[in-house]
Amino acid sequence: MPHLKTMADASVYLGFAVKAMKVVYGIDNIEKCRKRIYALVLCPTAAVNLSEKVKRFAEKRRLPLIVTKEPLEDMIYKRNCKALALLDENLAKAVTEAIGR
Repeated sequence: MPHLKTMADASVYLGFAVKAMKVVYGIDNIEKCRKRIYALVLCPTAAVNLSEKVKRFAEKRRLPLIVTKEPLEDMIYKRNCKALALLDENLAKAVTEAIGR
């Protein structure tokens, strides 16, 4: 059951980022964000247009894009959340390692 463990770890790290207020929700807010972004997290249930927009943004900024295996809103308990940016380098690295690219 290593898959369940890694997703649970990722959920914990995302929860830490939310509690520490080191996240930006939504692609519009991500594009307006003036702080340094270390990684983008995308929900697998996101619409095609949103997915393409997030992928273009990640490529343009050379950011790691993490697509979760389960809905992002279930992991961070925020309704209708499809994309978020991580503003902490260590948490971004931990989530990347837990989920994998």
